[in-house]
Amino acid sequence: MATPTSPPVDQQLFVRKASGLIKGWSSIDGFRYSFFSVNLFLGIYGSYYASTVPGGSLFWAIVVTTVIVVTGVLVYAGLIAAMPRAGGDYVWQTRIFNSPIGFVLAACGWWFILWQWIPIYASLTVGSFIKPIFRIIGFNGGADWLSSKNGIFISSLCVIAVASLLVAIGMKAYAKFQVWAVIIGLVGFVAALIILAVTSKHGFQNAFNRESLKLYGTKDAYNGVVKAGGTGQPSGVFSGSIWPTLQLVPFMCFWLLWPNWGATLYGEVRGAKDFRKNVYAMGGGLLSAAFLGLIFILLIAKTMGYHFFMASQASQGVYASEYLSPVAMVTWIVNSPAIQVLLLVMLSLIVFGWWGTVFLSSTRVIFAAAFDRILPEKAAAVTSGGVPWVALLLMAIPSAVVSALYAYTTWFARLTYDATLVIAVTFLGSGLAFMIMPWRTKGIWASSALPKKKILGIPWMSVIAGIYSAFLIFNLVLWLKDAVYGVNDWKSLVFMGCLYAGALLIWVIAAITRRRQGMPLEAVAKEIPVE
Repeated sequence: MATPTSPPVDQQLFVRKASGLIKGWSSIDGFRYSFFSVNLFLGIYGSYYASTVPGGSLFWAIVVTTVIVVTGVLVYAGLIAAMPRAGGDYVWQTRIFNSPIGFVLAACGWWFILWQWIPIYASLTVGSFIKPIFRIIGFNGGADWLSSKNGIFISSLCVIAVASLLVAIGMKAYAKFQVWAVIIGLVGFVAALIILAVTSKHGFQNAFNRESLKLYGTKDAYNGVVKAGGTGQPSGVFSGSIWPTLQLVPFMCFWLLWPNWGATLYGEVRGAKDFRKNVYAMGGGLLSAAFLGLIFILLIAKTMGYHFFMASQASQGVYASEYLSPVAMVTWIVNSPAIQVLLLVMLSLIVFGWWGTVFLSSTRVIFAAAFDRILPEKAAAVTSGGVPWVALLLMAIPSAVVSALYAYTTWFARLTYDATLVIAVTFLGSGLAFMIMPWRTKGIWASSALPKKKILGIPWMSVIAGIYSAFLIFNLVLWLKDAVYGVNDWKSLVFMGCLYAGALLIWVIAAITRRRQGMPLEAVAKEIPVE
């Protein structure tokens, strides 16, 4: 109880009485953000990894992953409806578990590891769109330079600059940009689907050989790619045994695990307490992206040949990296450089609309931790437009350092493979938190509008959370056990250990500092943040 001489509880525990953030989004904006997060081209890029497990079915791996990730949509829709606050996973886990667990998991999954995604975004964009456009217009020197160390670094800096701009303009303006990006991008995507649908395999081979000779001076390129890919490639998109197909699921998580990427933003989404709206927004983003991605891959298998599609990944190092861009190869079917460039530009907006996601969600986690006084209070500063600008700097500046390490060292690039794993650990924390929420935070559970039906005395929402958590554990076990995923070596383990140790150290320093000031962090974690 506050006394006449003591400050009100919200002033004492939090940085200020109101967050300063603005509810600038609707649930439709949340849907678009989810669609961009489960990015179509991230899926196409990730599907190449099916070549590393040739006994599995790519089609069924996508279907299985999508179906189970729907449980994650329900979990996050429920957490948002119960506690719609900026910071998402950080807020839920600190309130349901405790302050150190919530901060450590959120800081690693939403702050530190997101720096690793910058070169991933850059690599996907450059390889899929920029280099192919440069080749088509005859700017071969520029395309070659982008493969140099300086080119890789500058590409990453461009991602940082554009992502920072998209966050800095505010959520309303970013939402408007996403509207046009998704419209133009999907028009281009539908055009690509039509081109694939009406083109025969023989027609594609002729077009691929024609453009390969013109752009790269390579003769009989189609057969050359198949030969370079070697034997043992998957026989078809549908064929595969059960266990190898399940082994593909962790690769598909690189694409499909992210419909809840906007969950940290729902303190700024109108109507976020509506469980169904949250399900529709995130679930719609997941299912629409998965459906369109499947159609694209099936048409590629029909027109290009599935063996060729997989061989183009396996032949990397033999041919130019642009051969890893199925979208570029689709545009080559049209024998017109102008149309090829136009189509690539339109398709690229699906990726450029996605760029802001690398910082936007993370800034809200940093903001929330600062609002709770774990991080310096300055990190909770916002502009008049509701942009947490210091939090944005805490994403942008370290990302530039990480990008330099990626570009100029030979050992750091492999550590980007840890990016999905660390975020999955954070998601697991929220899955387990929601599973025990009816017992751990009874008041919040009882006052929420969540479905309260039970199965054998256990809330069915907790059962769904258990399924989602088990799914994440399954993936984590495979990532850490099997070398095919590239994350079970000692360097990755040391790197991830340093991330968690660093986050814990920050919390310990904050806890000691705040306790000396008479404000233990445990007291903050017992209160719901103000809006």
